[in-house]
Amino acid sequence: LKSRVLNPLANNRPQVGTLEVVDKPKRIMPGWRPPGVVFPIVWLLLIAPLRAATSCMVYQSVGSYASAPILALGLHLSIGDVWNTINNVEQRYGMAATGVVAVWLSKAFASYQYYLVNPLAGKLLALSLIWLSIASALVFGTWRLNPDPTTGKPEPLYPVRGKADTKFKWLWFKKK
Repeated sequence: LKSRVLNPLANNRPQVGTLEVVDKPKRIMPGWRPPGVVFPIVWLLLIAPLRAATSCMVYQSVGSYASAPILALGLHLSIGDVWNTINNVEQRYGMAATGVVAVWLSKAFASYQYYLVNPLAGKLLALSLIWLSIASALVFGTWRLNPDPTTGKPEPLYPVRGKADTKFKWLWFKKK
């Protein structure tokens, strides 16, 4: 089950080749960034199987999906979906830099919760922190390279009113 199915935000994914969302200005990326095609490969072939395998290990240990470790992973997925909207859809690079720290910390917390129940599951889930660390460096580099066009200064690392128009995909959240 994809976590974004339950996400009320209009969460368009970036184009694989460019990491850009259609109809958005092109962002400047650090020169060391991996090619765009690497991201879906890592998520589909490494991160998703790690989540599934470790969650099965935790389920076998506790006998319930409604357990602290699995709920901690759900929290991480929710934070990640909100971060994706901020970074890729709204392109608020300052807030995205702050948000990626929350993504990293929530994954570390989920890994620790998994570790408490099943040490191997926790260690395996924590492997994805390596990729999240690379992604975090990329997000901070992108923030640094894309100053606010009106001020020429880096965007603030906190939410700023009027910088983006958050769009919702669920009918009852849509603006009229």
